[in-house]
Amino acid sequence: MKAFNFLTKRAFYINLLIIIALVIIIIEVAFFSLNGYTRHGEEILVPDFVGLNCDSILEEYGDDFHFVMLDSVYTKNLPEGSMFQQDPLPNSKVKKGRNLYYVKVSEAPEKVAMPNLRNLSLRQAMVLLKANGLKVSELEFVEHFAKNAVVEQMFEGNVIEPGDEIIKGSELKLLVGYGRDDRKTHLPNVVTAKKENVKNSIIEASLNLGNEIFMDYDANDNYRVYKMEPAYNIETLVTLGSKVDVWYRSAEKFDFDSYGRELFKKDSVLSVMKKKKLSDDTIKYVTDSFDYIITHRLFLFDSISREHDKNIVFERDFFEFMYRDDTINMDSLLKIIDERIESNDIESNDYYYEE
Repeated sequence: MKAFNFLTKRAFYINLLIIIALVIIIIEVAFFSLNGYTRHGEEILVPDFVGLNCDSILEEYGDDFHFVMLDSVYTKNLPEGSMFQQDPLPNSKVKKGRNLYYVKVSEAPEKVAMPNLRNLSLRQAMVLLKANGLKVSELEFVEHFAKNAVVEQMFEGNVIEPGDEIIKGSELKLLVGYGRDDRKTHLPNVVTAKKENVKNSIIEASLNLGNEIFMDYDANDNYRVYKMEPAYNIETLVTLGSKVDVWYRSAEKFDFDSYGRELFKKDSVLSVMKKKKLSDDTIKYVTDSFDYIITHRLFLFDSISREHDKNIVFERDFFEFMYRDDTINMDSLLKIIDERIESNDIESNDYYYEE
């Protein structure tokens, strides 16, 4: 037991207490030093720098953040030399000295080399322009043997040669050939289309966008086409380069889904009637009936408007049948129409859509 005699010694306990005290002191010093190094609990609020001049920001906040520029972009929406984007986002809580990554608005617009569009088809030219960040402002058709072939490329009234530098996002005027055959083209159906897709759809059809009429006030990305002039018809032909006027309504206020279903229903029924070679008077009768329904329904989202649309009275039995649901049994519908014709219920002057 002599091995444990040191436990009875007073010096042993004194040394043990000293060791314990030293360990506690070392741990406290380590934690204190770590807190000081990591600035534990010292957080600052990140300001909103977007739109402010980058040089001024770096001068004023250089002690609070370590600024790292990732890229530069050109935009007309913010001043040159200002901050376009930041990370961390505004109002974030971070430690002092944190890296703040940002994108700067360049002081000169980005430029691209003008591609060679000559002798390409209009569709090929539009694909190439899109790939280079360029757009078509309008088409001008000229005498040329190849229909829809690009004859010349113009920018701000002057010919622009392949390889010339041009600001990205610029719009060009294209001179396009009439061709030797018919100078007519089919209308594209842009009704219910989103505003940002309308111009390209019309130009791709070898036509030009005419007047744009806004029937509601809303954010630009909420607009969709309510109607177009000339009105869409699968058989309608218009001259190459003609202008198409469009009317917009807000998708936040107007029920385009229901409106689109009604237009599709009309086109489907009329298409089948034409294939069945029904008389022009019968087709006119059904067309006018559809037009009455579509123009008198409000297609709004509130309950009163929906009730109004639901309770529109139909004066023709086959329309009552057809609007029971969204599906149309064409055989039953045509049978009802034939019965009306045989019983002389449908006369050549008996049109439903008359004010």
